[in-house]
Amino acid sequence: MSTQYTCHTNHWHSTDRRRSVSAILALAICGLTPTAGYAYTAAGDRNFPANLILPQVAPSDAIWIPFSTQPFDAAKMADPTRETSFTGTYSKTITERLGIQFSDGLAREDRLDTTSLNGAQNFDVLLQYEAILDPSHEAVLSVQVEHNFGQTGDKNLNSYQQSFTQPAVTFAKGFGDLPIGYWRPLAITGYAGYQIGEGGPNKVNAGFSVQYSMPYLGSKVANVDLPPFLRGMTPMVEVLYSAPAGPSRGGSQTLEVAPGVSYSRGRGWELAIEATIPTNKATGSGLGVIAQVVIQLDYLLPETVFGRPIFPPH
Repeated sequence: MSTQYTCHTNHWHSTDRRRSVSAILALAICGLTPTAGYAYTAAGDRNFPANLILPQVAPSDAIWIPFSTQPFDAAKMADPTRETSFTGTYSKTITERLGIQFSDGLAREDRLDTTSLNGAQNFDVLLQYEAILDPSHEAVLSVQVEHNFGQTGDKNLNSYQQSFTQPAVTFAKGFGDLPIGYWRPLAITGYAGYQIGEGGPNKVNAGFSVQYSMPYLGSKVANVDLPPFLRGMTPMVEVLYSAPAGPSRGGSQTLEVAPGVSYSRGRGWELAIEATIPTNKATGSGLGVIAQVVIQLDYLLPETVFGRPIFPPH
């Protein structure tokens, strides 16, 4: 999945791939200077911060760059003892509700008593349509289809052969429309998908997040006197589950819990960090971490093709 990190001698496999990653980094650095505009995945008064291990809930004009690392218990020499990835995703709206995402990046696999492997991840494309937007109830629901192009990364990595297609649904719901006082800043996001492996097992993937928005608390619920740094915080917990499915079952179930925090002051960027806590050996052997920077192009470049739909509304 493109928005889930793919925890996933040494060489980089392609000159074009190096250029594409360099371009993503250049856009990210340039995006750190705020200008006029407004951006976010929003429904009414609710702004939903970007997920880290789950797919994003709706199309957007943005770049997000997660870095993740996760230790593993290696049973044999070919198995990794740690998987680290640095990924870039560019998201572009085609219309107000239809968008496309392109993901690629670099991965490192540290292995037991042997040389580590570095290389490019497989290229991934996702098409997403926002089917429901209900501002009064702070609700969003999108449908999407993702394709991971196997054998487009470095052939030495474990993920090289893993081509798949996954239809899925994503959603988000804020509680600000409910009469629940200081619980109103709560929100949930989630997704469910069926991953169809090409030459490998199919999988059921699902997850959710729970988040509490301090910006929403201060602006919509109560005039709380908070330190400036806390005013941009959104504590959140993500949960991601995967299990083999269908006639070609293989592999193991994984369940990961990722508590952390997202920070934004509404100026076209978000920073977030989460601990990744595995619940079994297939998920990992110890505490990992994922950190992410998000550059919101519809805030920073609202009057350009990068910050608005290709086919804007008339």
